[in-house]
Amino acid sequence: MKNYIYSIIALLMVMLCPAQVFVSQAEYFWDTDPGTGNGTPVSAADGSFNSVFEQLTKTGIATPGSGLHKFSVRIKDNTGVWGPVFTNVIDVQQNPTTMLMALAQAEYFWDTDPGVGNGTPVLAADGNFNSVFEQLTKTDIVTPGNGLHKFSVRIKDNSGVWGPVFTNIINIQQNPTSTLLALSQAEYFWDTDPGAGNGTPVLAADGSFNSTYEQLIKTGIVLPSNGLHVFNIRIKDNDGVWSSVFRNVINVGAPITSGCWESFSAGSLHSVGIKADGTLWAWGSNSEGQLGDRTTVDRKVPIQIGTATNWQSVSAGGRQTFAIKSDGTLWAWGYNYDGQLGDGTKVNRLSPVQIGTATNWKSISAGVNHMLAIKTDGTLWGWGYNVFGQLGNGTNTNTIAPAQIGTATNWQSVAQGIVHTLAIKTNGTLWAWGYNADGQLGDGTTTSKNTPVQIGTATNWKSIDAGNNHSVGLKTDGTLWTWGTNSNGQLGNGTTGQKNSPTQIGTDTNWANIDAGSTFTYANKTDGTLWSWGNSSNGQLGDGTNGAVNTLSPAQVGSSSDNMLIYAGSNHVLVKNVDGFLKVCGRNDFGQLGDDTHIQKNTFAYTACPSNCASPMQFSTSNITAATATLNWTASTSAPNGGYLYIYSTNPIVGGIDGTTSATTANLSNLLPNTTYYWWVASHCGSSQSNWMQGGSFKTLPAATTGCWKSVSTGDYHSLGLKTDGTLWTWGRNQNGQLGDGTTSSKDTPIQIGTSNNWSKIITGNSFSAGLKTDGTLWAWGSNRDGQLGDGTTINRMTPAQIGTATDWVSIASGDDYILAIKSNGTLWGWGRNDWGQLGDGTTINKTLPTQIGTATDWKMVAPGVEHTLALKTNGTLWAWGSTTYGRLGNGISTMIAITSPIQIETATDWKSVGAGYLHSVGVKTDGTLWGWGHNSDGQLGDGATAYKTTPTQIGTETNWRDVDANRYHSSMGIKKDGTLWGWGNNDYGQLGDGTKNRRFTPTQIGTSNDKQSIALGSYNTFVINTNGFLSGCGFNEYGQIGDGSALQKKIFVPLACPTNANLAVDNVLTKVDQLKVYPNPVQDYLTVSFDQKILSVTVYNAAGQLVLTKAINDTKGTIDCSAFTSGVYLVKVNAANDFVKTVKVIKR
Repeated sequence: MKNYIYSIIALLMVMLCPAQVFVSQAEYFWDTDPGTGNGTPVSAADGSFNSVFEQLTKTGIATPGSGLHKFSVRIKDNTGVWGPVFTNVIDVQQNPTTMLMALAQAEYFWDTDPGVGNGTPVLAADGNFNSVFEQLTKTDIVTPGNGLHKFSVRIKDNSGVWGPVFTNIINIQQNPTSTLLALSQAEYFWDTDPGAGNGTPVLAADGSFNSTYEQLIKTGIVLPSNGLHVFNIRIKDNDGVWSSVFRNVINVGAPITSGCWESFSAGSLHSVGIKADGTLWAWGSNSEGQLGDRTTVDRKVPIQIGTATNWQSVSAGGRQTFAIKSDGTLWAWGYNYDGQLGDGTKVNRLSPVQIGTATNWKSISAGVNHMLAIKTDGTLWGWGYNVFGQLGNGTNTNTIAPAQIGTATNWQSVAQGIVHTLAIKTNGTLWAWGYNADGQLGDGTTTSKNTPVQIGTATNWKSIDAGNNHSVGLKTDGTLWTWGTNSNGQLGNGTTGQKNSPTQIGTDTNWANIDAGSTFTYANKTDGTLWSWGNSSNGQLGDGTNGAVNTLSPAQVGSSSDNMLIYAGSNHVLVKNVDGFLKVCGRNDFGQLGDDTHIQKNTFAYTACPSNCASPMQFSTSNITAATATLNWTASTSAPNGGYLYIYSTNPIVGGIDGTTSATTANLSNLLPNTTYYWWVASHCGSSQSNWMQGGSFKTLPAATTGCWKSVSTGDYHSLGLKTDGTLWTWGRNQNGQLGDGTTSSKDTPIQIGTSNNWSKIITGNSFSAGLKTDGTLWAWGSNRDGQLGDGTTINRMTPAQIGTATDWVSIASGDDYILAIKSNGTLWGWGRNDWGQLGDGTTINKTLPTQIGTATDWKMVAPGVEHTLALKTNGTLWAWGSTTYGRLGNGISTMIAITSPIQIETATDWKSVGAGYLHSVGVKTDGTLWGWGHNSDGQLGDGATAYKTTPTQIGTETNWRDVDANRYHSSMGIKKDGTLWGWGNNDYGQLGDGTKNRRFTPTQIGTSNDKQSIALGSYNTFVINTNGFLSGCGFNEYGQIGDGSALQKKIFVPLACPTNANLAVDNVLTKVDQLKVYPNPVQDYLTVSFDQKILSVTVYNAAGQLVLTKAINDTKGTIDCSAFTSGVYLVKVNAANDFVKTVKVIKR
């Protein structure tokens, strides 16, 4: 194929060059025009460009994927002028198994094809066909009658294979009646003949007409309107005789607008693409660094990855990405938990890293967690997750570096589902291996295989792809075949029944390309139409639906016929058209469509081609207070039309809290006092984004006052706080009355519960709360489904209700749906859910009243989890009971057993504190060492591995741990004796507070401050109180459980202001204090503040004590714009000269 193309070009150049002095440069490109001078260079056959007519040569042409593609050639003359683009549409197929050694024959014909070998022979110019490139010659060509005719040329190689036909339309006219002695004049005209001598003059290239043969030149030709036109040239000899007219029909049109994309790949929640200039771009989810931009910040528009311009192919997996460069090297980045990057480690990579040193990688296919690749020698290699044998290496063991699969050297293509693999060999046979419960291997069984098995005997498979658990393939005859699971109609056979072997879909024979999403399928036909079927829960079928009804058979999507290549992710789709434009549809919550929104698309929409976006510069920080700061920067040389994005964090890695602005400043508020912050800023250019630029760091000022918080507890979705004055405050979700305010309305800021100021201990569980008062009484409220309130019923309570009459309760702790408490006499009591014996009373029966656990009177502390409980006695021994799954009790057992009574764990007597999570446990000993045991899939034990431990295992060697706790979702947090905060394990919701969502497999310091006093871990969020009584929280916040007045997830700790107890009556609002005036009150728009001395600043807080704004006045009178405030009560704090400070309560209407 490659050599045919350039034999044709050799003929073509003779026709294109007559208006040039001589050819000086040539280039080619596929599909998308990269711009003049940016194509792939083509050499002159004789080694130099020095003639009007040049034969071109090029070997090793890189072809795009199979299917219809536009192949274009362009030449430039020695005056620097580029000629027009010549384009042929070529059906690219797999490379032939034999190489073309030389041309052997050529022929031409007019109009009607007489069949290969039956045309009129054309000779090689040197007399012999013995080269890959031949100049052809033919004299005395017999022409047909006058008029438009098709002139066609065809060549054959020395293996007997004929190439495609190259055809030109030529207008045949009568031969001139006079003998041309020399040219003396030339002219051209469009469409209508103005008469001989009245056309537009054309000059001789050498400046004078004095020869029988003249090269003509004309620049600045004026084009007629768009459409078909006849272009005419006429010449005159030196006898004054004009020749007949030479005509060509030309389709005049506006410049063709072309896209910029070469190829794409769609992962689970992210997308990557290569532009025609060889640059790499990525967008969407970036939780594990899968975009490769050195951050874990999501992108909703493409960002260029590095500066390399030689990316050749790319493949996006679950949360990782792979790419091959034109030099044959393989690169990977992103998630690496199972060694799926292949770099020999399990460490995530935030930017592309080269995998090995091989330079002969041909193709790569990224699965969710396992990878397959083919080298140019036809060998197959695999690595990553392999529990179901999906690597095909005969084992079920993960591999962290590329390992060859078998010894075959004829692998052609490969594709993966979640845990199964398909491949085609060069002989057209189909092979499969891996998980097969849904028949996705296609071998007629549901038995999994860990080595490749041939599927059927067919030898005409052309391409394959795999969804989650279904498979799809095309044969060379254009037929479509599917097999595997079909619950969403993803097989397209009109049913939802599973198929265990390939089944033909319909009878069409014009299918061109296929791609399988998670539970849906796409294909296009040779006519360029697009088709989809299966699940459309996120609009991914592009047909305007959104999951109401599955589509069980192929249905055409839209009416366009320019669809070239399809790339389906888990629930989003990218389609490249023939002009290189990208259109998208489907899920978009992480920006994976790249359209600068998070809005799902149920029909296809085109996205703009991204351009390089200049970064901002000259960074500084100003106006720093204990809670606020201003970030400043200078616009790039070309200011971005989309403004700027900024992000700040308490950790020196890109991530944290983000924002946007059209200005070159950003005002930050609600910052932690006496805390170091780091910040970054990027330009937003509409269709693309610049790299993040580090703005530097700053440290907020110490707080002028101390905080008010004594303790905090957080459950699944709600939180409780205890102030130093003994008052109780709650916030978050409230569907079962767990906030205790008598309602079921959620709250996103702390509200006081009752007026009691003698609360001493508080706990939260799954939708319930409880607490102790200083008088030793026990109180509970919220959900009571399992009797966890302990009042003898299973009836929910909307406000705190006293449990029994005992006054000797001293400590209390909550599990997911149960409570353990200790009395002053050292006895242990439990109630609530008990299906795994987590109460420890020797049964698995729920208890609705406090029940004593055994007879021991030396219990010191207790730590319930979800289905297991840990406790310490006063002698420092560790005890456990409940479920043993994953070894969480620490007794050496990992199977599913219920231990219904306390058992001692080993013999150590130096345990200081323990924490129980969902499936894991942690503890600190009196010597300051850290220990962990149980489940470890997310690194929650902190030992750098993921294997579970069935007995307490020391984590590291440090001896300065002060406290540790485990949350109910696979994370752990600890405080060291120096007051620093550390976190490890799962971080899906930012609950570690390090500014990212990355899992941490070893304890990682959170921020730089060393004033941490206590920690409280919920299921998905974390709270910390420092030594000054300030409270801050991070993590999941959908129900306002962080208490910062929003429902936005926080990946760094944000402060909770001290709420105000005082509650002035509205009709007693102060409007005048001393000579200070604050009016009007109530206020609707602008509030005026005046004083007889200079007012330095005015600070406004909401009713929960949270900062709303601070404004510098520096005058005796000022105004505050309250128009954007929500209705309610606000506190206006006025700071004036001579240390005058007053706070006035104001009502906003």
